[in-house]
Amino acid sequence: MKIFKAEQWNLQSLLPLFEEYRVSQGMEENTEKTKSFLNNRIRFGESIFFIAIINQKSVGFIQLYPRLSSIHLQRYWQLTDIFVQDLNNKEKIYSALIAKAKEFVLYTQSKKLVTEQTTNQKYLLEQQGFKINTKENIFELTI
Repeated sequence: MKIFKAEQWNLQSLLPLFEEYRVSQGMEENTEKTKSFLNNRIRFGESIFFIAIINQKSVGFIQLYPRLSSIHLQRYWQLTDIFVQDLNNKEKIYSALIAKAKEFVLYTQSKKLVTEQTTNQKYLLEQQGFKINTKENIFELTI
């Protein structure tokens, strides 16, 4: 498995995966609008995508948005989307994507990764070291 940061030229690998994710979340397919959304996020550096590839096929992605804390005077990252196709090793891919996100958070000299993921992902998030912040009802990972 390879996991790498998506750039403009990786849009064709990310697009069908992201569209599959949107449909799995109850959204209607809209390839052109999705392509524009992804293109703008990557082009303007508004978010970071990492794509998981197995046997030259895109099987999962994770999306992070930068955030700033005025109180702590530092950047942190918000995990907004993570998706892995329904494969036998889905949990392993999911874990590898979060590991890559952790590595990136450290690389950018940040110390926190937060997410508002659904409770059905609670087990996987806790396995990766996330703790629920009951005051804000978010999962946090301090690195």
